[in-house]
Amino acid sequence: MNNQDFIRSSISVSPLSIFKKHALILIQFFLIIFVYHTLKDLKDSIVITASDAGAEVIPFIKIWAMLPIAVGASYLFAKLYNRFGREKTLYVFICLLLGAYILFAFVLYPFSSILHLSSLSEYLKSNLPSGCKGFIAMISYWHYTFFYLMAELWSLLILSILFWSYVNSTTTLSEATKFYPLCMFVGNFAGIISGQTSHYMSQSLTEFISWESSLQLITCIIVVCGLAIMGINRILSMSEPQKVIPLKSKKQKHSLKDNIVAIFESGPLICIATLVVGFGITSSLIEIVWKENIRNLYPSAQAYNAYINQLTSMIGLMAVIMSLISRWMCQNLSWTKVALITPTTLFATSIFFFAALMAPAEMLAPIATFFSVSPIYLIVFFGSIHYVLGLTAKYTIFDMTKEMAFLSIEEEERIRAKSVIDSIGSRLGKSGASCLYQFLLIAFGSTSGHISIIGISSICMIGISILATKRLGRNLKEGDNLSEDNRIPVEALAT
Repeated sequence: MNNQDFIRSSISVSPLSIFKKHALILIQFFLIIFVYHTLKDLKDSIVITASDAGAEVIPFIKIWAMLPIAVGASYLFAKLYNRFGREKTLYVFICLLLGAYILFAFVLYPFSSILHLSSLSEYLKSNLPSGCKGFIAMISYWHYTFFYLMAELWSLLILSILFWSYVNSTTTLSEATKFYPLCMFVGNFAGIISGQTSHYMSQSLTEFISWESSLQLITCIIVVCGLAIMGINRILSMSEPQKVIPLKSKKQKHSLKDNIVAIFESGPLICIATLVVGFGITSSLIEIVWKENIRNLYPSAQAYNAYINQLTSMIGLMAVIMSLISRWMCQNLSWTKVALITPTTLFATSIFFFAALMAPAEMLAPIATFFSVSPIYLIVFFGSIHYVLGLTAKYTIFDMTKEMAFLSIEEEERIRAKSVIDSIGSRLGKSGASCLYQFLLIAFGSTSGHISIIGISSICMIGISILATKRLGRNLKEGDNLSEDNRIPVEALAT
């Protein structure tokens, strides 16, 4: 063993090195989540306020653009990962995404009026049904669609795959029980900082710089964060060099079809898949209607982004509080009672939102006047409550109880099923919601006259989720795989 190997091996067992490793990972996680929330708010603000199609463009982007891009990116990721390993793959994708953000902010957005395919837009409007406004906007504002897709890929590639693959491969089970909850706390705190930073750029600086300059400044912050993420990753890789582990090893004998069949053969896995798909459908159905009303209230991208930024900070703050409360709940309540909090919250807030949305104007106006606000503000307010409480529950209770349910499954079956449910389940739910929207738009021209269909579909899906949660809770109690009296062990909060 040479001196360098001796030093490296000595450092790897030092308690200080564990502290440094965790500190670097937490900083990296903070930056990744900061960028994620910033891009998430920004892409919606730009795309939804771009044309008269509003939020109707989102279902078309998710089906006709995001789905094939996600498949292609996953294929490219597998190729690069198998050939170069995790570290170089991370550098490639971060550089590509940062380059795309710079291209949009400094080239595409400033010349958006020139790049807009107005002639093609007019031609499509004269030849396609009126319900295809979203599809036309997706094509004619192709540069905005491009940014939306690149922003989505940050979550898919950098956060979900590359970051967590490193953490899971370098963190022991004993470390995870203490370290993972800290990751969740840091991630929620990053949401607070991201929301306030973007709000300051979008709102407070308007007296000094234009929205275009604000967008470029936000992009520069994202680029700095991306460079810092790569720098931290390099330090971590030097201290613990990673081997290239092929994604498809020779030992892997189960195809995607086999994994899907395994889910349908297991009652608990069907329930878990139902919860994941159901949350995706419900959140997507309600968010599109709600975001369209936000656009009517805040028609400019700058004002829209500022409003969403405040909600992002609120979600982060409430998630931090809930992460502390959830520890007490898991010690004193059964898994079923804790897991039912998410669908029950979604059900209650959905009722209020759709009630305000479908209420006659003469009924809603006096209530709005009493609170000195406009009727549309009241609708947006109830939708915001649903959005904030729903995502708070999703980031804390829903994800935690879902992972606890996975612990009741045998290890090999759990790994196979989890890869399908986590990667396809949520996307399937969002795609299902997008398909319903496209059907309503193409068949009836708009969704405004068919809000009741969307509301009934959302509430029915929440009801199915409640039934699946109760069924899963009974299975866990019968199997007694988690803990006595079906309570969640405190250590399990790490997942």
